[in-house]
Amino acid sequence: MSDTPLWMSFPHEYDVAHERTVRGSLAEVVYYPGARRDGGSDGAWLRIAPRDRAPWTGVFASELSAGRLSVISSWPDPYTLFVALGGDPYIVDVRDPDRWSRLDVPGARLLVPLVDRGLELVLGADVLSAYDGLGLAWESGPLTPGSEWLGQLDDEVHLRSGGVLHRVDLRHGRTVDEAAPW
Repeated sequence: MSDTPLWMSFPHEYDVAHERTVRGSLAEVVYYPGARRDGGSDGAWLRIAPRDRAPWTGVFASELSAGRLSVISSWPDPYTLFVALGGDPYIVDVRDPDRWSRLDVPGARLLVPLVDRGLELVLGADVLSAYDGLGLAWESGPLTPGSEWLGQLDDEVHLRSGGVLHRVDLRHGRTVDEAAPW
């Protein structure tokens, strides 16, 4: 079994590694969901080393299944870590393990960092959500279930499902649906 990939696209004020790849153990082990110190579900064990605090280990419960998002990533906020392991993704403040939440993106299956715009895009089952350093920036209009990512063109991203093309404006999420020209 391979480790969940690490994508560190955005500038960040911490280091993160799979626990099995580093030496020694740490006294502070935090289990998610719940930020519990007394145990929890097994999953991805991550060594998190903020620049201005002692390192700690985060254990993130996984719900791995085919087609669901599985990645660990930096975030537009330099102190936030994004962890997706098949279920609703986690975001955690690396300076305070008790400050965490789950993103409400049912069926999260794609993560697209747009570093030049300061946005992280998360494609769910029927919506595209954009997050900036302050939180949710916008959500697209409803998308056809199973919409596939086509890419970015200027100030829009394009997704397609069957004969429908969804054009989502990157400034505010306004979504235009039209018949796919191909």
